[in-house]
Amino acid sequence: MNKFTLFICVGLAAFFINKSMKDKPTSQQLVSAPSLPAVSTGYGFDALKNNWPTLNNTQTSSSDNWLAANYLLIFDGSGSMDNTNCGNGQRKIVAAKEAMQTFINDIPQDANVGLYVFDNADSSLRVPLGINNRATLKQAIYDVKAGGTTPLKSSLTSGYTALEKQAEKQLGYGEYNVVIVTDGDASVGEEPEVAISRIYQNSPVTIHTIGFCIGNRHALNAEGITYYQSANNPEKLLAGLQSVLAESAQFDVSSFN
Repeated sequence: MNKFTLFICVGLAAFFINKSMKDKPTSQQLVSAPSLPAVSTGYGFDALKNNWPTLNNTQTSSSDNWLAANYLLIFDGSGSMDNTNCGNGQRKIVAAKEAMQTFINDIPQDANVGLYVFDNADSSLRVPLGINNRATLKQAIYDVKAGGTTPLKSSLTSGYTALEKQAEKQLGYGEYNVVIVTDGDASVGEEPEVAISRIYQNSPVTIHTIGFCIGNRHALNAEGITYYQSANNPEKLLAGLQSVLAESAQFDVSSFN
């Protein structure tokens, strides 16, 4: 083998070794990869699956409208909402409050709506699911004080539990939605992938997220599993919320007769 051939062989070997190292996931990439299911494993892909919520054989509906739509709103009042990025000169939390209150007005009056908030006070269900609570919902939004962390996993888990209890009252009929407005990544230990996976695989609950001033790269943006929209100004935030109603299925009791 002459020197020129040897040089070519060494060069090619170095190229392929370097390429394989670049293509290989780093340990950091492996650790941070989201633990989300395959799209085809969702609850809605199994035609024989009808086990949510868990009901006993003698259970009867305790709801006046067992085909009601349900919207559990999750409002991010974390500390980062206090800045003015994407707020058209006003604080993000002010823009988000206005958009959420307008959205509440748009939700059909016969739908159940509830509100979960994390802010400077705590992380809690502020308003239970109900129909005659619109004024209470808007006041609770108004009262949010920016501060604290972003517990997305806990919020999703609590919201899901509230919807599951309502589903028991409706014997599983109706429509179930989690609607999240957030402006940041989850706090450490509050990554939402496990909660998303549980909800997607075990129930018909739909997760809608409007990411306010954070773009599309977010854990709640799981293609084929969640609905996600990015909003970089108050107008797009409101449009994203209003699109939730367009995405939601419409139930007509006459179709069951």
